[in-house]
Amino acid sequence: MDLLVISSCTKEKAVRNCPTPLTEADFIDQYRLHRREAELAQWMRPAARMYTGDQHRYLMNGIGLLRSSFGQSACSLRIVSAGYGLIEEECPIVPYETTFKKKGRQWIRERTEQLGIPHAVRVAIRKHRCVIFLLGNEYLLSIRLPLEPVSGQRLLFFTSNTQLPFDPASIIIPAGKHETRYGAGYSALKGKMFEHLAAGLSGNPKMWERLCRDDTPGTGTSLIEAGQRNAWAASTT
Repeated sequence: MDLLVISSCTKEKAVRNCPTPLTEADFIDQYRLHRREAELAQWMRPAARMYTGDQHRYLMNGIGLLRSSFGQSACSLRIVSAGYGLIEEECPIVPYETTFKKKGRQWIRERTEQLGIPHAVRVAIRKHRCVIFLLGNEYLLSIRLPLEPVSGQRLLFFTSNTQLPFDPASIIIPAGKHETRYGAGYSALKGKMFEHLAAGLSGNPKMWERLCRDDTPGTGTSLIEAGQRNAWAASTT
């Protein structure tokens, strides 16, 4: 298995008693950022442990399932941060308060270019056979669609927004109001769907090849539904 998940940062952080989290102004230049990070060193955590929003918790559950079933290297994670850019899960970060949510297109465009997110995403996805994106609308804007898959690669987007300029080869897995039946509210839905998909793959490893080859959302949806059934069965025993 060679899967990359690209998700977003969350407002909720593991450190709740940090007196002065970083703000947008602290990311203006590297000198100021390093100085402020040094001031907040006691609150520094790897990115995977810093975010505690429901979407992040669910997706980390899913990643844990995949790594337990297929090995530690089976699944990688990158996180789109409005402060730090595109970061790896082990990247040490300190608490901050900046987001793409509810920002205008121009602000997002300028901010993402400053952080180098579009280029970093394109570099990161090149070497993975399958990439799953768990990004809300503003965060999808931050990666500057469309993304063109390389030969033999599958790009899956969990989203309810089909108006964005996705590459025709992209696979759109619906993630809107109707999909809240999978057991999460809208803000956490993509993480819960990924958790179910991971459970579906763990229960039926042969479906990995089908997921990578299917040019429709059918296999992804089937895996999510299978994972949900497994979770329901486990909860009633």
